[in-house]
Amino acid sequence: MNKRISVFLLYLVYWYLLFVIARVIFLLTYFYKASQLSISEIINTFLYGFKLDIAIAAYIAVLPSLVLTITSFSRVRFSKYFYPIYTITALFFSITIISGDLFMYKHWGFRIDATPLFYMTNLKAMTASVSTFTVVGGILAVLVITGLLYFVFYKLFNTKLDTLQKNNKAFFVLLPLTLLMIIVMRGGIGIASLTTSSAYFSKNQFANHAAINPIWNVGFSLSESDDLNRNYKFYNDADVQKLLAPLQSINESTVSLIRNNRPNIILIITESLTAKALEATGGKPGIMPELNKLVKEGVLFDQVYAASDRTDKGIAAVLAGYPSLPGTSPLKYQKFTGKLAFIPKKLNAEGYKSEFYYGGTLVFANYQSFLVQAGFDKIVSDKDFPPADLKSKWGAFDHLVFDRLIKDTPDNDTRFFKTILTLTSHEPFETPVETVFKGDDDDTKFLNSLHYTDSSIGDFIREAKTRKWWDNTLVIIIADHGSSRPGNSEITDKTKYHIPMLWLGGALNVNDSVISSMASQTDLAATLLAQLQLNADDLKFSKNILATGYIPTSFFTFSGGFGFQKPGNLLVYNTITNTYSESATEHDSVSEKQGKAYLQSLYMDFFSKNK
Repeated sequence: MNKRISVFLLYLVYWYLLFVIARVIFLLTYFYKASQLSISEIINTFLYGFKLDIAIAAYIAVLPSLVLTITSFSRVRFSKYFYPIYTITALFFSITIISGDLFMYKHWGFRIDATPLFYMTNLKAMTASVSTFTVVGGILAVLVITGLLYFVFYKLFNTKLDTLQKNNKAFFVLLPLTLLMIIVMRGGIGIASLTTSSAYFSKNQFANHAAINPIWNVGFSLSESDDLNRNYKFYNDADVQKLLAPLQSINESTVSLIRNNRPNIILIITESLTAKALEATGGKPGIMPELNKLVKEGVLFDQVYAASDRTDKGIAAVLAGYPSLPGTSPLKYQKFTGKLAFIPKKLNAEGYKSEFYYGGTLVFANYQSFLVQAGFDKIVSDKDFPPADLKSKWGAFDHLVFDRLIKDTPDNDTRFFKTILTLTSHEPFETPVETVFKGDDDDTKFLNSLHYTDSSIGDFIREAKTRKWWDNTLVIIIADHGSSRPGNSEITDKTKYHIPMLWLGGALNVNDSVISSMASQTDLAATLLAQLQLNADDLKFSKNILATGYIPTSFFTFSGGFGFQKPGNLLVYNTITNTYSESATEHDSVSEKQGKAYLQSLYMDFFSKNK
């Protein structure tokens, strides 16, 4: 009997210690962040992480423990064969998740969850951000580590499993212990079961993240993956309306920036166009010299903030004026996106021809269905370029896509709305030209890729100026999202979401102007439609920045929370702990309520459209 109990307990401890070691490796890997924590905070990452670690260890161990219990009555050594096969399988999947989390945390800024599953419809696009060496090396590392950990398991358990004997008494001890594991799995006997929030104990987000068990986080987020089942209801409907009313424009008269209300429109959605890389918005000089010169020819909106942190969320924000719920993407829900109000659809009704250009695949993250629903008459992607042009991991380099757009726009073209989504400034930051900035770190690679994209935009604008349609064309340049680079901005840092928006072209009636009203990326839609004198009432989450009574705010989301801004006041809300965690100034109870009311309004609208 003692041997069976020994196997039971040792197996649970084996998995728990594996997760403790994984946390140590995580802290060492991100030592530059861990070194900013106090000794007590580091200790607390293990103390507060204990419940999640032991719970997921129990989840993994419960089936072998059940087998161990049932075979107490049998002379057949089923446990000897079951344990090794089950363990190596569990190790492979666990190490895959832990390794993926360890690698991706520096890019995402949050512990791995169910998010990658949404992007697995196209593995080529999903792995385009990393080199072949990294992918192959990662696979080999997972296999080697799995092998080493299995060797430890073999040394610890082989003899014990081989000498297990039939023992009826063991059943009556092991059964209660196995049932006890269910209590461990749910985190206790209280009404509420264990959630990721159990790991949150500090105002320092990295400390909280270090306490999270990545395997638990994946499993928990899968169980909560339908965001429509989340409860973001804080107030009754009347109170929500009352809280949000002061954020709406006082009146709808607008400042006009264009010569007539039916210009041609070219929208350039630029991958990771962060304000930190443009001198005109306080960024480093010399990174984007072409855009910096173009600022003098147009109107710069220098206080715009991205709606979220991924391209799929960004195109929903730009083309439909719609934000994302924390940790999810509107593009996941095709029934929902089919009910959105889109810029191209509205322009098509006014006689425009709508076209979309992208050098990569549109199978990724439901881009294709979203763009079709948006109303684009023509969609150009990687399949429309010759194989010789697809030299980037993502597809065709930016200058080739700009060339294709120019080629498809003859001199006599009129009443067009053309959107181009760039991709070269996405990881792994490959460029077809010699780099300008020296260095092999990710920040330098990123800046070199932005410098190349900037050059491509500059060449495109110079060529566009030679065309007859230029004098009646409005060009809008905006980001799909911001970037943590350069400087490694935290996921809750507003600098990660700060992006420039530039309007230029022959259709403008002003130039060399800067509009410094705080705004959201989602506000582009209503602002553009107001210039065209088109109704935007169905764009509930988009505001006209140029309205004379415009109220400046912005709202951005990330996995596990949102940021709500007014001038001089940033509030960051954690949807896991349901608390505000950061603020640029003293907390303002009205602003706190407005932030939650905005999230509730978004959630309820999302829910109603997905019926």
